[in-house]
Amino acid sequence: MKKKIAVILIGAVMATTIAACGKETENAGSGVETAETAETAEAPAESASTETASETTTETDGFDVAAYVDGLEEMTLSEINASDYVTLTEYDGVTVEVPAVNVTEEDVQDYINNTLTQSNPLLTQVNRPVKSGDTVNIDYVGKYADTKEAFDGGTAQGADLVIGSHSYIDGFEDGLIGAKVGETRDLNLTFPENYGAANLAGKDVVFTVTVNTISETSTELTDEWAAGLGYEDVTNLEELSAHVMKTLTEEGESNYKTELENEVIKAVTEGAEFKELPEKLLNRFMKEQVDQLDYYASMYSYMYGQQYSASNILSMMAQAQGFAGTEEEFFKQTAEDMADQYVMFKAIADEQGITITDADIDKYLKEAYESASSTAFSSFEEYKASLDLELYREGLMAEKVVEFLKEHANVVDGEAE
Repeated sequence: MKKKIAVILIGAVMATTIAACGKETENAGSGVETAETAETAEAPAESASTETASETTTETDGFDVAAYVDGLEEMTLSEINASDYVTLTEYDGVTVEVPAVNVTEEDVQDYINNTLTQSNPLLTQVNRPVKSGDTVNIDYVGKYADTKEAFDGGTAQGADLVIGSHSYIDGFEDGLIGAKVGETRDLNLTFPENYGAANLAGKDVVFTVTVNTISETSTELTDEWAAGLGYEDVTNLEELSAHVMKTLTEEGESNYKTELENEVIKAVTEGAEFKELPEKLLNRFMKEQVDQLDYYASMYSYMYGQQYSASNILSMMAQAQGFAGTEEEFFKQTAEDMADQYVMFKAIADEQGITITDADIDKYLKEAYESASSTAFSSFEEYKASLDLELYREGLMAEKVVEFLKEHANVVDGEAE
């Protein structure tokens, strides 16, 4: 049968499968500890809850993907004749449309203008009263209104504050509007009842604030602003334009490479006809998918400070793709798609004489081992012995096949979206 395989799998084929598979993944996901964030009254800022990148809960009582693959027998690609399970059509010289990289001076100017408005603004000191949007440099002391005793974390010198940013508790920033440089004001305020520090929640306080400087954000593009962006090769606007042109061109070339890869694989896959694969081979790719899910779970756990599992990540992926079936069906379908894709790559490799030698695997693994910032292994041999080398052989084979397909593709300049 012919089928369309989601090109989203290519990220896994070309990255995670090669770089984070086998027992190495277990190391990536173990021993990650995060410090608990202590609630303090270090400044008169109102506590706010921080949302993670995903609204998905890390608790799951549904499909246990790890238990699902536990104990399954498996086989490798080397144990099958790939052409028995896939009929290839055109793949050598397949035609695809991919927009060419075309960075214009307008693109460069838009990027610079966005940088000016969104970050790294140039502040110019002014001699007028404070108004909303200004950045003020202030000294302040916070005291309880009843006892006049200073409270911990309520004192600072030389603090920068953007008026209207709502960085501090209600009334603090508004209370400085109209103040002049050198002026001192007493702000009678009340901390919110739900403030994170119990000693301040609901308390009436007085902040004595002195305005040191008042600055406004400049909307003028200047050499001084360009030099202040922190780029090593930029000291003026002309050099900034050259830097941005180079950056956007490199990003465009990277995106072009990715899109070309995806379009080529998509075209070859859609033209192929697949047959039902051996159960043990599907088991292998289901286990590989769990390794990938574990890898991403460890990354999420580290980044967001809460524990994610492979099942959590699977659920998030199914929701993101709008999959209408069960998580088990999504998991099995994704693994089947991945297996079909690898079988297709293997069939092409067999026809084209593309092989991966033990030396190729050693070269790749040595580079990974030597570039690692830390490792739990005492030697390269110990590291290598812990890995399923066939996974690396299959991953490197897929990488070589994709390069072959790209090099031989007939690429037509398509219209950019």
